Amino acid sequence: MKKPNILAEEILYEKIPKEFPGYKIESVDSLLDKIIVQMKYYEEELEQLNKVLEEKNKTIAELEQKASTYQGMAISKSAELDKLTKVHLSNSDFVKQAKQIDTLEKTMKLILEKLENK
Repeated sequence: MKKPNILAEEILYEKIPKEFPGYKIESVDSLLDKIIVQMKYYEEELEQLNKVLEEKNKTIAELEQKASTYQGMAISKSAELDKLTKVHLSNSDFVKQAKQIDTLEKTMKLILEKLENK
């Protein structure tokens, strides 16, 4: 919607020439007074809404900045978790291999004992 070109103050100070026959001046003045009050109300409301909008836009910008920071932190933590998971898996493989070596050593001892007893 296009913004009106006239403000409440302009209506208030507008001079309308008198002609005969015409409208009753008091009725026109009364209507214009009502229009002025209504326009002032809308102008003030618009100003307040613009202030609220400006504050909300600032809040959005701050939240977007925080979200970006948290996203970066999440990516970093995800990389750390991947690294720790790989280390854990390799530690797990090490434990399995150690158990296998222990089992092989026990088997070798048994075989050597049997060979010595023969």
